[in-house]
Amino acid sequence: MIYRKKKKDNKRNWARLFSVACIFVCLCFHTSYSWAGAWLLPKGKGQSIQTTLYSSAHMGFDQSGALSQPVRFSKFNSNIYWEHGLSDSYTVILSSNIQDLNYSSGVDTVDFQGFGQSSIAIRRKLWANRTSIISLQPSVVFRGPGETVSDAFLGAGGTQFEMRALAGKSFKLARKDGFIDVQTAWRFRPDGFPDEFRFDVTTGWRPHPKLQILAQTFYANASKPPNLALSRQTKSFKAQASFVYEKSARTSYQVGTYQTIGGQDTIKENAFFLAIQKRY
Repeated sequence: MIYRKKKKDNKRNWARLFSVACIFVCLCFHTSYSWAGAWLLPKGKGQSIQTTLYSSAHMGFDQSGALSQPVRFSKFNSNIYWEHGLSDSYTVILSSNIQDLNYSSGVDTVDFQGFGQSSIAIRRKLWANRTSIISLQPSVVFRGPGETVSDAFLGAGGTQFEMRALAGKSFKLARKDGFIDVQTAWRFRPDGFPDEFRFDVTTGWRPHPKLQILAQTFYANASKPPNLALSRQTKSFKAQASFVYEKSARTSYQVGTYQTIGGQDTIKENAFFLAIQKRY
């Protein structure tokens, strides 16, 4: 149980609803801090990305999208992401994270330390030419004690399934390498909890052989399920910027920040992160 007090009137019920929805968006609409897109890894090649993030918030967006809800939120998150090329057409992906989260809004208070959600996925190449690629990525997402869904306690939601379509294209800008990656996904949730639609865009440009600039946007929308009386629709739109420094052929470092630009029943989150990428 994440709530320390029982709600006995409508006002407190709506405060509870806003609080849980905010945490849902923060934990479930997770951002891909270190980029990995539509392209596949060659057979036998792989990479791991370890990301450490700190985020905080003092205000939240209400049901109408207005920035009107005072909150206190902070989170440390440590994420591990690993992918490995099984063949030239298939790449396997594993990820998990550990969270230290503190949140309060109105009568609600949450303090949590432990594992969030974990996932396993297979990326399948559908079509590719010299500059472009289209791939498909089904995945299974396993709940953890820190993972939540809209209007539910931490650890609720069961095993989820996601189908993601990815498209990437490389280009030249000022005779320097660049790319754009577009992804759309639908996550299916059991037990009547809200499904999620996601739409992510990443563009990158390499002004120097050892430096890459990334700009990313992440949109997520969880519709209201018909059989959960207190549930409301939640939305989140985040913008992210980062720099990747390639120290060697095997090691890169990424530093960046993101902010919640808009949303519905979610907090206005500001975050800073560091990542280490190892390749083999």
